[in-house]
Amino acid sequence: MSVRRNRFRHRDGTGGEHWIVDVVFEHADGRHKRVRKVSPVQTRRGAEEYERQLRGELLEGRFGRKEARFDEFAEEFDEIHIKGELKWSTQIRYRSTLKTHLLPTFGTCNMDEIESAQVSRLRAQMRAAGLSASTIRNTLGVLSRMLHLAKEWGYLREVPHIAFPKVPSPRFRFLSEEERRALLANAGDYWYGPIYFGLMTGCRMGEIFALERDQLDLANATVRIDRAVFRGKVALPKHDKVRTIDLSPGLVEFLRRHLRVVPLKSRLVFPTAEGTIRQERKADQGLRRACKRAGIEPCGWHVLRHTFASHLVMKGVPPQVVQELLGHSRIDETMRYSHLSPHMKRGAVVRLDDLDLKASESLALAPGQK
Repeated sequence: MSVRRNRFRHRDGTGGEHWIVDVVFEHADGRHKRVRKVSPVQTRRGAEEYERQLRGELLEGRFGRKEARFDEFAEEFDEIHIKGELKWSTQIRYRSTLKTHLLPTFGTCNMDEIESAQVSRLRAQMRAAGLSASTIRNTLGVLSRMLHLAKEWGYLREVPHIAFPKVPSPRFRFLSEEERRALLANAGDYWYGPIYFGLMTGCRMGEIFALERDQLDLANATVRIDRAVFRGKVALPKHDKVRTIDLSPGLVEFLRRHLRVVPLKSRLVFPTAEGTIRQERKADQGLRRACKRAGIEPCGWHVLRHTFASHLVMKGVPPQVVQELLGHSRIDETMRYSHLSPHMKRGAVVRLDDLDLKASESLALAPGQK
């Protein structure tokens, strides 16, 4: 019988009887699942109703699943995953994505009601709004992470299919030799230092303005990049990639002179007048004003990083070395610059000519001499 009265006894010797539901359910694939539960209503009729409820949940695949709306789950997701697992910069990106795109779309939906059609509709709406493929892909990436965790935490039976758009290879801009010199010539007393450092090391803006004296080893001409600032908070660099960069003799000499005039009360290499970290917005404004004075198109700090990589590649530095200097996680990120080397492909093919010297000599002979 699926519904019956069952005797029970506690450790203290007391006991009694209660109505239980004992169901063996066969899934479509032949698997059997036994569910044994005490009825919340302790009558035969109540237990029989509870049995029908359990069988319905088993049949629809809802048994054992938690229920929550998307906005309720988002709070749990923020508390456990975003705050507990992600670095500061990624936390900001996830929360922005939730607030801007996901909560307005799925906020009042139950988690188990989210289907592929709704995800495709969100993708189409974002595309119609003119958002880039990269933004759409990042948004769907956050949603995918949420849904996979929802399944792991018992809110979903299956994760709906998500089709990610292809992201075209990003275009990048870099400064020519003339533009580099013009930018430095018009940088001004304060901005010359961080701009020169960015052009000579390929460091990101947050790494430059979080740079402290103890990261520099001028005796050995190196700098250790192990921190960066983002939205006022100092943490590990992007991808937690700590790296050591060799410094050119010219940059070492500049840093020696520069540090003599930086107040010792600040540990920073490029502090504000108050000795604090330069705000990102102010840093962007300073670089753009320097570009305007130099007569070149305004750019952001990442262009200095592209310039560093581009000129290394054009001077024949192997991509693996550039990858290590930039702190790229994947070599394909660095290979974006490979087309800038005019001798890379030709030099590779020419090297094959010495594989068979006899064949090369026979080709050089006149037809009558063979």
